[in-house]
Amino acid sequence: MAESLFFNKQQRLWVGEALEISESLAAGYFLVNLGNLEQFPYDLQTLANLKSQEKTRRALAQVCKYEYSKTTPPLKRRTKEFYRICLQDDKILNTVWAETSSLALLKPLLLYVVAHELIHVIRFSVDPQRFFLRPEDKRVEEKDVHGMTYELLKSFNDPQVGLWLDRYRPWREKYGSHAEQSALDKLCQRA
Repeated sequence: MAESLFFNKQQRLWVGEALEISESLAAGYFLVNLGNLEQFPYDLQTLANLKSQEKTRRALAQVCKYEYSKTTPPLKRRTKEFYRICLQDDKILNTVWAETSSLALLKPLLLYVVAHELIHVIRFSVDPQRFFLRPEDKRVEEKDVHGMTYELLKSFNDPQVGLWLDRYRPWREKYGSHAEQSALDKLCQRA
């Protein structure tokens, strides 16, 4: 079991690096500008900064959605979405420890997890209804996102990242293919 529930200073720097790399790879893969906060409003927080509702026992990370309203003249009410990637430090540290008996592969796992959650953010931003899928459709969404994470990171050409890509192979193959092809899926195929 990992020694800490929270990332240390060095590990938080690795989270920042993982986000920077993931943003760069995802921008090229999806042909989007993630710097456009109007289109892709999100941030990333680690366990130390999460609210109780942002914590989960079921996953290494999750995306939480927030909505806020703004009234603009002439009294038009506009609702906007905001997404938060919520890393569960304790789950990530324990996963690395359980898989490798050390924290040596933490950095590549952070890249995998951050890239995976960022893909969710992009998909939710393009199609907000995707956030509210039925449980059976959420399983397909997870499979699809694991597949896209693989496609995004396989070109990274790092053997340690490759270990995590292999480890999560069953998640890419677990559920059948998604019959529905949305505009977002077409966007992903074009990239």
